[in-house]
Amino acid sequence: MSSVPSTSATSGSSAATTLPSTSAAGQGVITATGLGSGLDINSIVTSLVNAESAGPTALYNQQTTQIQTRVSSYGQLQSAVSALQASLATLSTTTQFQNNAASVGDTTIASATANSTAVASNYSLEVDQLATGAQLTSTHYATAATAVGTGTLTIKVGVTAIPVTITTANNTLAGIASAINQAGTAYGVNASLLTANDGVHLVLSSATTGAVNAVTVSQSGGDGGLAPLAYDPANTTTTQLTQTQGAQDAQIKLNGYQYNSASNNVTGALTGVTISLKATTATGVTTPLSIATDQSSAQTAVQTFVSSYNTLAAAVKQLTSYDTSTSTAGPLLGDALTNGLVNQIQKAINTSVPSLRTGPFSTLAEIGIVANPDGSLGLDQSKLSAAFTNNYAAVTQLFAGTGGVATTLNNVLNSYTQPVTGVFAQQNDSLQKSLTNIQTEQSALATRLAAMQTTLLAQYNAMDALVSQLKNTGTQVQAELGSIYYPGKASTAVP
Repeated sequence: MSSVPSTSATSGSSAATTLPSTSAAGQGVITATGLGSGLDINSIVTSLVNAESAGPTALYNQQTTQIQTRVSSYGQLQSAVSALQASLATLSTTTQFQNNAASVGDTTIASATANSTAVASNYSLEVDQLATGAQLTSTHYATAATAVGTGTLTIKVGVTAIPVTITTANNTLAGIASAINQAGTAYGVNASLLTANDGVHLVLSSATTGAVNAVTVSQSGGDGGLAPLAYDPANTTTTQLTQTQGAQDAQIKLNGYQYNSASNNVTGALTGVTISLKATTATGVTTPLSIATDQSSAQTAVQTFVSSYNTLAAAVKQLTSYDTSTSTAGPLLGDALTNGLVNQIQKAINTSVPSLRTGPFSTLAEIGIVANPDGSLGLDQSKLSAAFTNNYAAVTQLFAGTGGVATTLNNVLNSYTQPVTGVFAQQNDSLQKSLTNIQTEQSALATRLAAMQTTLLAQYNAMDALVSQLKNTGTQVQAELGSIYYPGKASTAVP
């Protein structure tokens, strides 16, 4: 019987190798009864194959677990790095520091917002008139179910025409209101029914404000019964509806100068400023409107940066820890990628900005952001606020200027987080390839074990057949010897 072939392990695997069955691919089932030898051939072969498989399988499982742990750990690290990089999105450009804020003294009259194109200044605001959309009301009808007529109502809002078809299926006052709502909702036109002492009125309203968006209604075709719903101020003979509210512009005064707007969100009066009107002021009464640099949003962005940095520092500490009581190391303890990342980040935030060394600030520590012994950042809020108040331009350059801290750190993190070429992406790709290699080697091991099992079963069955044959031969020989007559043999017939 030939010797058992050996197998050697290379890389790892994600699961234990499955032992092949007693059927070899492409061959008939080998029967291993052990009738001749009395041996449990299947048990013997299984034990030999398991012994051959145990070493490589254990190694594959160990390597796979190690790789998967690293993949998960890098995922946690990358998530924290991405959050830190997101916090730098505004700090690494001067735009964040150029934002403006607008405020209105009497917030019941208006509110305001400003973007980076606005210019810091102060104004007096007076609101003489709010922008409105038109509203038209019909004469009274007995009930909502009263039939009015058929044909086509064409509702025109400014230059937009909205045709509404009325048939005998919807020619009641309620049906006409429903048809107008179906056709006009997309254009801000709706109809409702108002019940008063004299009966039911159809009320037609437009949400589109401004004098250029006046509403007219004409009717055509059908039985002519829709004529009472027409409205055209230029043709008084066909006008039946009553205008209860006209479409008009908003009218404001800034420093005494009037400006009309079709909308209550006034955007054209001041560059980069939107004034949202809520109510009118009393005649001759004004309220202050101020536009100033918005330092609060920039300070909030700095606080978010510090918080995100500390989250990353905590993740690094956990992943690279070592528990002396249990002699347990974190999954990335001593990891070159992690160490390199930490070193580059610390260099970016601790090194002074060369171009600012002659100015008021060239390091984060000088505006109240300092490194703590545990690797996190501490923030002195009062010192930061003082820096923003007294040297806002210098703070802007410290973060977003040439060689600024946020600009430099963002470039460092970008080299790690790029989808394909980044360090994290390449490391993950390498680890996934290692897992694939392990799976390939595991498949090869399974193939070798299947061949080994087939060979052993064949060899043991051949041995069993030979033993059976020898037993049969021995029995025959014994019988023949027993049949031989010799003198003196008892109970043996004389031939």
